Amino acid sequence: MRELPFSFAIPGNLHESVYTAFGNIGYEIKVTIRSCGFGINNWVQSLRIPVLRVPEENILTALALSEALRAQADWLGAVELQMLGDSAAVPDEFKLCVRSIIRPLQKGQTLVDVGLRLVENTRCKSAMSRFGDSPNSSNVLCQSQIKPRDEFWHSLSLQHEHCFDLELDIPAAFRGVQYDMDTARVHVSHELVLTATVVDSKQVAHYLRLAVPIQIVPKIALETSFAELPTYGKSFSDRLLLDSSYADTWAEVEDEGTRHGAMLPPPSYQTTLDSRSSLI
Repeated sequence: MRELPFSFAIPGNLHESVYTAFGNIGYEIKVTIRSCGFGINNWVQSLRIPVLRVPEENILTALALSEALRAQADWLGAVELQMLGDSAAVPDEFKLCVRSIIRPLQKGQTLVDVGLRLVENTRCKSAMSRFGDSPNSSNVLCQSQIKPRDEFWHSLSLQHEHCFDLELDIPAAFRGVQYDMDTARVHVSHELVLTATVVDSKQVAHYLRLAVPIQIVPKIALETSFAELPTYGKSFSDRLLLDSSYADTWAEVEDEGTRHGAMLPPPSYQTTLDSRSSLI
């Protein structure tokens, strides 16, 4: 077996990978091996590589990365809904656990079901509908539901507050979910929605809904070295998509208009990057 280490640079102005209902932007590395012997044989192998960018520094991103998930609202002074979670920012391929609290403020009500779902909202800025608006889409990515009941009834009497622990399996990025992003072409955001069906004392069903913004971010966004990765504004810092520990990297160094070849070690983004899915 023979190993052929390699490394190469990518442009700093590449658009990050996108997976939406309006179109996809993806990147892959294609390796071709051509051998001669009993005829000419070609072997081709491809590997998908996500290209990511550090989200723009704003208040929403900062709060999502540092604050716990908490939302509360009441319906007509009759029922109060509450959501509690560890963080308002979660990575893909993650089991999200949320505690929901249903608190009655009036007597004579029953609870039929409680549900939780993750909704992805996408707006395509680069396209226009015939009415002059940007097309939008809203998709439910995953959901969970509980139907509580008493011993003899198909519903739960709301005589005091009840807590329910709900779980959602966040799908993988670029196959089931797109990271939150806001570029010149597309805007993607997510919200966590708590639903409850309540029957009042007059036996009228009411469908309650409590929504709170939540950010889907790469796993590296939760690491301490996240801020050290290059952004679009620092695209000159971009170097490698893949690198080999055995390969040397040649770089051209600018020095007062004169270009000189210099041997530089392969740049590294700390230990948070994986060699098969390095993030830019």
